Amino acid sequence: GWQHRFPERQFFLSATRDLLDWVVRDLVTRRADVRTLPGRSVLGLRGTAARVNGVAIQEGRREEVLEADLVVDASGRGSSMPRWLDRLGLPAVRTEVVDSGLGYASRFFRAPPGTEDFPAVNVQADPRRPVPGLNGTILPVEDGRWLVTLSGTRGARPTGDPAAFEAFARRLRHPVIGDLLSRVTPLGDVTVSQSTVNQRRRYERMPAWPEGLVVLGDALTTYNPVHGHG
Repeated sequence: GWQHRFPERQFFLSATRDLLDWVVRDLVTRRADVRTLPGRSVLGLRGTAARVNGVAIQEGRREEVLEADLVVDASGRGSSMPRWLDRLGLPAVRTEVVDSGLGYASRFFRAPPGTEDFPAVNVQADPRRPVPGLNGTILPVEDGRWLVTLSGTRGARPTGDPAAFEAFARRLRHPVIGDLLSRVTPLGDVTVSQSTVNQRRRYERMPAWPEGLVVLGDALTTYNPVHGHG
């Protein structure tokens, strides 16, 4: 059933990824001690298996080396670090993978007038039922919109078909999300993602690691977005 209401002690701010990225980037680039180099591609590390002292970058056909006392890889789940370490002669990193088979479909909708204080809606699957899990959420975001995300495990993943979006929402444990979608206007197409594999590269267990190198964020560990650790 529905979770009972109680005085909240915690809260979260819901926003789109574009807004979050813009705010973080704006705060960082305003710092006088931060310099950005747009339009460059990182080619690899410079140094040895014992010590990294910079990176090679490319702009167009021009290549150069940026020397650094500390190199931080925060390039996300598409990180090239395993390949770069191999070039330095280091052994392959062991990667642990847990794949729940979850797939997501998301779409923006225009929030109806008068719903400015509308709370988030969250309908989760019943783990006691031996069937593919179906989930759905409505998150109010900026510009008077709702971000609606539907998800399902193997055998019941949502598709990118706009005509099937509302029907999928009505298949959840409670049809409230489907009922609400029937009253709002969609904004844009359905976006589908099945990149939900939990993956951890065990760099800390490698027999050797070069000084001056750190790996952070999704370049190190990627989680299914449902865990909120992205």
